[in-house]
Amino acid sequence: MALRDLLAPQARRTTFVAAAILGAGLAATFAIREFSERLIAADMQRRFAVDAVDISNAISERLRTHAEVLVSMQGLYASIGRVDRAQFRRYIDVLDLGRRYPGFQALQSLRHVTPDHLDAFVAEVRADKSIEHSGQPDFAVRPPGPRSIYNVVEFVEPMRGNENALGFDAGANPAQLDSLRRSAETGRIVATPPVKLVQDTSGGLGFIIRAPIYRAGEPTQTVSQRNAALHGFVASVYRTNDLMRGILDPRTLQQMHIQVVDRGYAKPTQEGVMIGEPEDTTVTPTLMYDSLEPNLGLVTQMVMSAGISADRSLVVGERVWRVLFTTNPGSIYEVSHTVPNVVLASGSAISLLMMLLAVITMRSRRLSGNLSTLDAEQRALVDNPLAGILFTSGHRILRGNRRIAELCGRSSADTLPGNTIDELVATKVDGEAFDAALNRIRDSAMATEVELHLRRSDGSTLLVDAYGKPLATGDILWVIQDKTDALAVEAERRAHAHAMEEANERLTTSLQLAEIRAKEIVLLTELSGVLQSCQSREEIFAAVQTYAGYLFTEEAGALYYLNNARNAVQRGAHWGALQADAVSFPVDDCWALRRGTTFPISEASQGLVCNHAGPCGVTGTGFVCQPLIAQNNLLGLLYREHTSVFGEGADQLATMLAEQVSLAMANLELRELLRQQAVRDPLTDLHNRRYLEDALVRETTRSQQDGKPLALAMLDIDHFKGINDSHGHEAGDAVLRGLGRILRETTRASDIIGRFGGEEFLMLMPGVTVEVAAQRAQQVLDAVHRMQVTLPTAMLDGVTLSIGLAVMPVHVAEGDDLLAAADAALYEAKREGRNRVVVSHRRAKADTAA
Repeated sequence: MALRDLLAPQARRTTFVAAAILGAGLAATFAIREFSERLIAADMQRRFAVDAVDISNAISERLRTHAEVLVSMQGLYASIGRVDRAQFRRYIDVLDLGRRYPGFQALQSLRHVTPDHLDAFVAEVRADKSIEHSGQPDFAVRPPGPRSIYNVVEFVEPMRGNENALGFDAGANPAQLDSLRRSAETGRIVATPPVKLVQDTSGGLGFIIRAPIYRAGEPTQTVSQRNAALHGFVASVYRTNDLMRGILDPRTLQQMHIQVVDRGYAKPTQEGVMIGEPEDTTVTPTLMYDSLEPNLGLVTQMVMSAGISADRSLVVGERVWRVLFTTNPGSIYEVSHTVPNVVLASGSAISLLMMLLAVITMRSRRLSGNLSTLDAEQRALVDNPLAGILFTSGHRILRGNRRIAELCGRSSADTLPGNTIDELVATKVDGEAFDAALNRIRDSAMATEVELHLRRSDGSTLLVDAYGKPLATGDILWVIQDKTDALAVEAERRAHAHAMEEANERLTTSLQLAEIRAKEIVLLTELSGVLQSCQSREEIFAAVQTYAGYLFTEEAGALYYLNNARNAVQRGAHWGALQADAVSFPVDDCWALRRGTTFPISEASQGLVCNHAGPCGVTGTGFVCQPLIAQNNLLGLLYREHTSVFGEGADQLATMLAEQVSLAMANLELRELLRQQAVRDPLTDLHNRRYLEDALVRETTRSQQDGKPLALAMLDIDHFKGINDSHGHEAGDAVLRGLGRILRETTRASDIIGRFGGEEFLMLMPGVTVEVAAQRAQQVLDAVHRMQVTLPTAMLDGVTLSIGLAVMPVHVAEGDDLLAAADAALYEAKREGRNRVVVSHRRAKADTAA
């Protein structure tokens, strides 16, 4: 009964400790499992959000490219004014939209017609024989009925599948009327709400993006001016399902449920910029697209799943689209519970093992506490294989264990009793050290330690540490430890410390290199922004030359661009001391330009030296040639030199620089091409009316400032309507092209020539007197009279011109009057019988006053 009472508290304590360890382990396991599950879910949400952003950006990019097509169509109308059906089709064919910008249903041109001009408009469309000789006799405005204004589809491409749209009055649909008004008043591209397309019999939803067309030459600064100058609209028509099918791949649709909701027109800021919030929050959102519905017209409400979701707002033609993304069942975005469950099982097993280990440990301690002191002494004397145990009384040895015998080189511990310490120590100094330690123990009754050299039986010595502790009997217990291993451990520790220092030095070097790479990336990012803002090739070269010295501090290099003949490259920028300092060289002199990839490509190819880098082969300087390529188009070369081996970081940096420069140069060429298209007449390849009007203002201002004369000749082809009526519009176009060729051949490079409209042309001749201008006009007149135009069935000749000439400041003093004076002289030439040059009879007010 007494034993049971004694053991009961210990058992309760063991049970309490074991339960506490198990509970703490399980609590930590559940916490880790919950954390891992949340971490996995957060990672899935992040991946899903990134994929949703990529899809939203793809939708925005596709619609942006389509909007650029509408801008180019505005430029078509602004450059040539009246467009017929054939011109519209040719322009669409040149754009090759079906391949380059897929996803649209049709491209349209709408005419803005008042009721009193409606009959004349219908007659004009029916009489358009530019494609079919019979014209379009069945053309009619639909739906019929009187309205205050008409916005009728005049042209539509492709025609196949869109026949029902031709003649449709978009203003008759209330859902489209507001978008027409907004576009006309603001001059911006505006999208319609979701509508049923007249050419779509499937019943699905679609939308239309429109841009206004204004009559050339009329002011459009205010809303009233824009409404007065409105000619019509150009539009891109979409079936929403077709558009999204062209953007989303089937694998994405297997993983995501995607919905597009129209929320109305966007709220503009004070600067006129549209933001992703609806203008009217009371407008009911309309579902435009649902990836789970093959026919959008059947969808009545938005359905959100309970899985991972994300949404993005887009502004499309000033309307706010909200794109909703949710996961499909079984998608790759579902959170896996495998890892959390493994964590739970492993943690539970570990907690149970820890509890069992604690129980075993506590029981072992209770058992070891019951062993007698004698048993512990015997175990220390006989079984301890690591430390030598020695019992002494003063200098006399009482007994020792097997390990102390091994340390002294004795065959058995039985040979130790009866000997003295003086017989074991190696020197007199060691004996004195032992005496000092013995005195400290006796004086303080505390343990002490001393370092001794033991003499082995073979005559060698062994360095040991001796720890002495007084016993209750008056004897002293010495624990003797061989220091050989400790010295080896200390040597190993020093070696590890030295290795750690070297590793720290390498880590410091790596961090320094990482900081350098980070600074280089910041500089390259800054340079990328500068390059995208460059307006000319020279600005690109100046930016690269400025930044390259900071990016490639230990290198020299140059940037070359391809010449117009595409058979040689010219140096545009350079930095550092170049060994191969070539200003230009043929394309065939460079392996990289010939192969279209970086050279050298391997260690073996370093033996080949480009012809333009010949000095590097003599001096042993390394070089790398990287071609500048954008959209499979060779633009130039990035050339680098280094006296030692190129670093991997420098090569990566150079590759990124080459990509940025290639993109900037390609964007510059694209902007120049678009600018040329905006100021050139496509038929004659001369400047169009917009360019001529700007040039006239510029040159008259310059003439007034420097006092030099400025001559303006206005040319008009005689009986041009008769040529079209007799020989067809193709003959008229051929005559216009022939006149354009003659003007290019007979004028100076400094003269400005262009097609002002229809059959009228302008010649702007800076620094030319009245006599010289009249002589040049007569040369043009004679050259046109000798011109022969080859037609499919005949030869057209005898074409004549009427030319009116005015010179500033002889005939007019102000630049605004120069065009009117030349036009009046042209009218006089027509009245006098055509085929002649008439100089203006006006005189400037300054001459009259004199």
